[in-house]
Amino acid sequence: MEEQKNERIEQTPKQLFYEIVRFLIVGGTATLVDYAVFYLFRQWILPARLIDNGAWDITSLVIATALGFCVGLAVNWFLSVRFVFRAVQNEEEVRSKKSLMIFTVIGLVGLGITELGIALLVLIFPDITLFGRTEFLLPWEEWLAKAIMTCIVLVFNYVARKYFIFK
Repeated sequence: MEEQKNERIEQTPKQLFYEIVRFLIVGGTATLVDYAVFYLFRQWILPARLIDNGAWDITSLVIATALGFCVGLAVNWFLSVRFVFRAVQNEEEVRSKKSLMIFTVIGLVGLGITELGIALLVLIFPDITLFGRTEFLLPWEEWLAKAIMTCIVLVFNYVARKYFIFK
């Protein structure tokens, strides 16, 4: 029985396809949570208008991004372990503290990529006007930067988690 636990589980293309679909659904759910927390903090709890200077605006953006990302990461861990990665070598190992730590480190790397990317994109984007508006709850540049970085980090997260945790 022990030998079976260490054998590599080969996935069929169909199983891999459904795993990726589940990953996208779970990622979408976690992203919605991330964006909701980001918006809550950026607009209501730590708004740029709270302290009227440019440094606070960037600080508020960084804090709101980090808090949204962390809450989204927790939701993602819970749902990934339960629903996404079903064909794993050792379920106990996947649900272990070590796997949670690796998941968190991957998430922190993703957070670093996200923070850097959002800060740079917001600084280099020109003022964006869509539908005759410069904002939709928050400036368009912030939403666009967040969406771009979400897509980049989504690919990074899937590959890293699949390789390091959910073998």
